[in-house]
Amino acid sequence: MKNNPILHTDTLILGAGLSGLSTAFHLEKAGKTDYLLVEKNDFFGGLCASEHIDGFTFDFSGHLLHLRDSYALRLVRQLLPGNLAKLKRKALVYFEDKLIPFPFQAHLWAVSSQVRQECLQGAAKAAQTPFKKPDNFRQWCLQSFGEGIYRHFMGPYNRKLWQTDPADMTWDWCGPFVPAPDTEQIQAGAVKPNPKPFGYNAHFYYPKQGGIGALANALAAQVPNTWLNAQVQRIDLRKKEALINGKIVRFQHLINTLPLKAFIQMCAHAPESVRQAALLLKHTSVHVLNIAINRPALDISWIYFPQKDTPYYRVGVQSAFAQSNAPQGCSSFYVETAEKITDFDAAKQAILKDLSQKGIIKEQDKILLSYWQTLPVAYAIYDKNRANATHKILGWLNKNGCICVGRYGLWEYSFMERSLLQGRQAAQKVL
Repeated sequence: MKNNPILHTDTLILGAGLSGLSTAFHLEKAGKTDYLLVEKNDFFGGLCASEHIDGFTFDFSGHLLHLRDSYALRLVRQLLPGNLAKLKRKALVYFEDKLIPFPFQAHLWAVSSQVRQECLQGAAKAAQTPFKKPDNFRQWCLQSFGEGIYRHFMGPYNRKLWQTDPADMTWDWCGPFVPAPDTEQIQAGAVKPNPKPFGYNAHFYYPKQGGIGALANALAAQVPNTWLNAQVQRIDLRKKEALINGKIVRFQHLINTLPLKAFIQMCAHAPESVRQAALLLKHTSVHVLNIAINRPALDISWIYFPQKDTPYYRVGVQSAFAQSNAPQGCSSFYVETAEKITDFDAAKQAILKDLSQKGIIKEQDKILLSYWQTLPVAYAIYDKNRANATHKILGWLNKNGCICVGRYGLWEYSFMERSLLQGRQAAQKVL
């Protein structure tokens, strides 16, 4: 052990994404400086990070700040003084070979008369049917919007996003995330453009400089007790020890933000029932094709693609979030797909061809750069096993003194504001 001294810390924080950084930040702010934040990467932020290549800034897919909590907004403004812009969502749906406003269900004026009629009839029938607690996400959609809207948009898009049949998903995640206009609003939107900006992300915040990684870096600048390139190998909650890069780290408090399924595999003495519950957790992996071209793009935020024969589900305009994300006269995109890819070069060529056919990229455009990012764990899937499995796992961890936070630590579908607030709450529990 002479070459492997035992390290000691009061609070060990696993993962330097937003939730881990927020936990450390709030401990530091409260004067509780006996903590250690460990991160396997050589940078901070996890997926809330940015890459800077040839004058372009790319995030790890679209990362936008939806700030409704007054403390979270105040905190972000303090962390990014003069470096935060409030933007209006300009989202579209590619449907019937053209771009129509998002959300689809509130802008039926833009679709063909046949589709409009099917959607209106379905919405009217749904409104006349007594609402019952849905058994799954498909039933929730049908009760909320009707058969037509489900068949033309909600079903195919969500099947692509989650790589799961909506009938095999629960509906408890979708309340704040799925725009749900009522029947009158759907009918009004079938006549003319609907002025109401439905959805939680009608407005959002984004750094003027540095990409979304500027937020993580601002937090990290105020958190001195960090260890990058630190791989967690084993956790012993009985001994309150962690094995990290071959070194033993002893702790009093443990905060986990690592993906729950992988974290349980690291835990010694986890009961078999907990390990089996972890095996039931499912997630999507997302591949992101980043593209830069030599002309300004349309002034839009992102586009949804529900079509089954389109290999991606969403295209975002990275350069639309901040002028600094691309050199003057150029623009950048991120293309998201949850489909499995075995030949990335062939997949890239197919996507570029499809984008050209749809008019998103033009034939005369020069591709200045393009490269892939892979998010191995992107979205926790809300299937019928998730609630019971997470209840069992988190219950055992909580009894054994481990606090889990963040979208992956809690295995949930959430946004960055919640990560910041959950980190604060975790620090308060330690304090």
